[in-house]
This record gives sequence, structure tokens and C-alpha cells, in this order.
Amino acid sequence: MTEKVYDPKLVRKQIFLLIIPVMLENIFQMSAGFISAAMVGRLSPMLISAQGICSRITGILWCLFKGIGVGATVVIAKNRDESNMGRCRKTFEQTCTTGLILSGVLIVVLFYFSPGILKFFTDSRDTLKIASDYLKIAVLTAPFLLIMSAVTAAFQACGNTKTPMYIAVVVNIINVALGYLLIYGKFGFPRLEVIGAAVALLVSQACGAFMGIYLLYNSRNGLFSTVSSDGENDLSFVKQVYAIGIPAAFENIFWQISAIIMSKIILSYGELTFAAYQLGLQAEMMSEMPAVGVGIASTSLTAYAIGKKDGPLLKIYSKQLIATSAAISMFSSLLIIIFPGIFMDICTNNPDIKAIGINYLIVMGFIQVPQNLSKVLNGTIRSAGHKNIPMIISFIGIWAVRVPLALLFTYVLKLDIMFIWFCMAIDQIVKFLLSLAIFKIKKADVIADY
Repeated sequence: MTEKVYDPKLVRKQIFLLIIPVMLENIFQMSAGFISAAMVGRLSPMLISAQGICSRITGILWCLFKGIGVGATVVIAKNRDESNMGRCRKTFEQTCTTGLILSGVLIVVLFYFSPGILKFFTDSRDTLKIASDYLKIAVLTAPFLLIMSAVTAAFQACGNTKTPMYIAVVVNIINVALGYLLIYGKFGFPRLEVIGAAVALLVSQACGAFMGIYLLYNSRNGLFSTVSSDGENDLSFVKQVYAIGIPAAFENIFWQISAIIMSKIILSYGELTFAAYQLGLQAEMMSEMPAVGVGIASTSLTAYAIGKKDGPLLKIYSKQLIATSAAISMFSSLLIIIFPGIFMDICTNNPDIKAIGINYLIVMGFIQVPQNLSKVLNGTIRSAGHKNIPMIISFIGIWAVRVPLALLFTYVLKLDIMFIWFCMAIDQIVKFLLSLAIFKIKKADVIADY
């Protein structure tokens, strides 16, 4: 059998045509949170901390639904041939139905148990009151987050990465504009401060979800407008989604749970330090979004090649994705290391917060390459059928490295906050080395019999 040969330049062009909208989508998605954080960053450290505490909790919801979206992406990508579009629609619909039930349960749990959960972070009554009010609004975004994750999965898995980008633009504009009006009370709107940021988040996510559903089903050119759901009325498709999605979700949930513990640790250094960490994290996430887009694209592209049983295509996809991620990550790394002050100036005008945040960004700048390459490697490993391995790698890095070292440095050795930043960096390096070793051992970029 003659092995297929692909032109690297054409494949690279195809990858860029796919990942550029994905990168822009993620930039738009994150920029809303970044700009919102910057607007709140002009308020008091207590308000910044309250929003940061809540983001640790709502982040778990985001990870869960993002993981489900990853599962849907893999399943839809493997069935995306024109003759199987009915299966793609069935997968999407089953994902939304079960996900909405799950999000409803989570809303009830978090709505009524939020006071007890928030007390884990701080004993400050004022901070707890604001955080509780914020969380009760922010948690209502759960069903809209689920729908948007499923919509994004459907479009990206079918090779349409532009539509999710357009949705992200709309969400971003609504969030920023409404947030500005409600946080500062402009043009006759009430000044709600951090609560205004929560309301803007809820409204923008709802608009994004409804827009996504319309674009999938509208009669003119909707992705699913000309096909009907294909398959038995069982949960066969959604079982595949959750079999892949839940481990992917827990991979990030481990990080979120550790972030809750890390937030508790960082708060022991004072609210000012925690506020700096929260804003520095937003700046870091914004700078790494292009490389994160490559990681997301790796799941869709490699799943597509595996679904076609095309070994040469899988091989060249993997090689080009790794090279692209490395190049983009080196660029973002240099930006963070050389210009940390500019990033922090965008986030806050408080000089004390800025000084702490700059140190955080410099440390994080040095681990951008291994951190982002891990996402590409894990995307390929997951698509190759080793769905639990990325979750295990994440567990080891976080619970055997990050959290134990942070507890040791803070409560036993009583070291400076810089050592907490070092813990985070060491965790990312360990996870990259584990991902690279597994990628090589499992030969994730090889299809045995093609």
C-alpha cells in the first residue's frame, strides 16, 4: 500500500486557516474577562478579591462544560463526513439536553451552599457579603456556558472555526459595554461595582448561547438546518462525549480545586497580594490565548485524522501543531518577560498591586513554552484514545508538586510569595515532561494499521 504524502506547506496553511479564528475566538472570550477585571481593578482590593474568590468557584463550572465540549468535539470530528451529519446533530442535542440538566443541579447546589463554600477563603464579613451576592448571579451563567461550549464544539469539529469567533466578538462587546455602564454607573445606569460585572457576564453569556443556537438551526445556512438527528433514541453518542469529556473536565477541575487551595494560601499573604495574583493571572491568560488556540485545534484536527484512519495526516498534523505552538509560545513568553509592567498597567493603577503582579508575570513568562506544548501533546493523546492520561498527568503535577510545595513554603518554611510563583512554574514543567514522555511511549501520533 502506497503511503500518502502531504505537502507540509499546504498542511501548515490549512492549520493556520483553522487556528487563526480559534485563536481570535479565545482572545475575544478572554478579553471580556480581562477588561472586566481591569475595570474592577480600578475599585478597592476587597472588591477585586471578592470577584477573584468567586472566579475560583465558577471556574469549576467552566472547566466542567469545557471538558464536555472537548468530548463533543472529538465525537463530532470523527463523524463529520457529510453522510454522518445526522449523527453530529444527535451528538450535539444529547450533549445539550444532559448538560442542561446537570447545570440546573449545580445552580441549586451553589446557590444555597455558597455562604459555607465562600467561608473557606476568608473570614472578612464585607468580602463574604460581596462575594456571595456576586456568585448568586454568576452561577446563573451555567446553562449558557454549557450551550456555548457545545455550539463551539459543533462548529469547530466540522471545520468551521469562524462562527464561534463571531459569537465571541458579540459576547465580548456586550460584556465590556454593559460592564462599563453597570460597574461605574455611567449614562444613568446604577453604579453596581463588582455586582455590575456579574450582571454583564450573565447577559453576555445568555446572548452568546441564543446566538449560537440560531446559527446552528436557522433555515438559511444553519449547520444542522438540512439534516435530522440520526441514530437510535438512546444515549450512545452522549456516552462517548462524557467518556472523553469528563476526564478532560477533571484535568482542568484539578487545577481549579488547587486554585481554591492556592487562593487560600495566597490570601494568607494579604488581600493586596491576592488581588495582584488575580489580575496577573488575567494578564497571563490573555497573553497565552494564541497558543491555547493551537491546543484546542490539536484535538479537532488529530481526531479528524484518526477518524479517517489516515496515519500520514495524523503525523504531519502533530508535527506542525507542535512547531506552531512552540513558535507562538516563545513570542508570548518574551512579551511577558520584557513588558510585564505594561500588562499590569492595563489591569490596575494601584502601584503596590502592580509591583507584586509584575513578579508573578516574569516567573510565568519563563514557562509559557512547556505549558502550551503540554496542551497540544495532551490533545493528541486524548484523540488517540488515551482519554484518562491527560487527567492523570494533571493530577500528578498539581497534587504531587504544586500544592504540597506551596503548603510547605507557606506554613512550614514561611517563605516569600515569590516561592509560591515558583511552585506553579515547577508544576507546569513537570506536566510537560510527563506529557512528552507519554506521547513518545504511546506513539500518539501514529495509527498502527493505516
